[in-house]
Amino acid sequence: MTGKRRRSKGEFAVVVVCIIVGYLLAAQLRSVRLTGAADAASASRLETLQELYNEQSEQKDALEDQVAQLQSELSHYRDQAASGDSGSEALRQEVEQLEITAGYTDVEGPGVTVILEDSAQTNVTGDEADYLIHDSDLLSVVNELRSAGAEAISLNGERLLATSEIRCTGAVVTVNGRRYAAPYVIFAIGDSDTLYSALTMRNGVVDVLSQWGISVKVTTSDLLLIPKYNGTVEYHYAKTAAPEPQEEGGE
Repeated sequence: MTGKRRRSKGEFAVVVVCIIVGYLLAAQLRSVRLTGAADAASASRLETLQELYNEQSEQKDALEDQVAQLQSELSHYRDQAASGDSGSEALRQEVEQLEITAGYTDVEGPGVTVILEDSAQTNVTGDEADYLIHDSDLLSVVNELRSAGAEAISLNGERLLATSEIRCTGAVVTVNGRRYAAPYVIFAIGDSDTLYSALTMRNGVVDVLSQWGISVKVTTSDLLLIPKYNGTVEYHYAKTAAPEPQEEGGE
């Protein structure tokens, strides 16, 4: 009886060990499968991101080639206009004005430089965002400059057009599709005294930003250089309106 009991206990122990080993093997196999699935998903995501990156790079190269071609054609037309009569000269001057308005040429002239830096004050509100420069702050400065008659504006070297976006993307600001972090440097060409006064007037935009400790330095300059817009503007919906038909017999 004693031998049988020992054998039964031994067999029971073997069964328990087999069950434990089987459970561990099943768990290990499941872990391997999950890891393999995760690795496959990561590899697929990386492949997709790489394809998107390659596609965007190709589009960027194509747009740059298009810009270079259009600028070459525009330069050719400008040279033709300059070599003609007085009417062609007037046309050339009009083209130059349109280029400045559209932002497709480098411009220089007097104006102001505005440098904005995040606040260095001690955080007393508990919200770090209160002491950082946001897109709304930059838009306030830009709108004030435009209202004061600025004829050309750039932000961190990006020419600002009517279609340019200024928006927060995390801790940085996106301008013309490119990301920039503080400090933010704004160039504005126009009457330097008027632009300076518009920004630094009492309770103006500089006053408001200073209340949060945001550093805003405004200086006048006799000569600033603002680069042309480095990109393309495509219109898919807006088109030239057809002229209204004139009534018969009308004067």
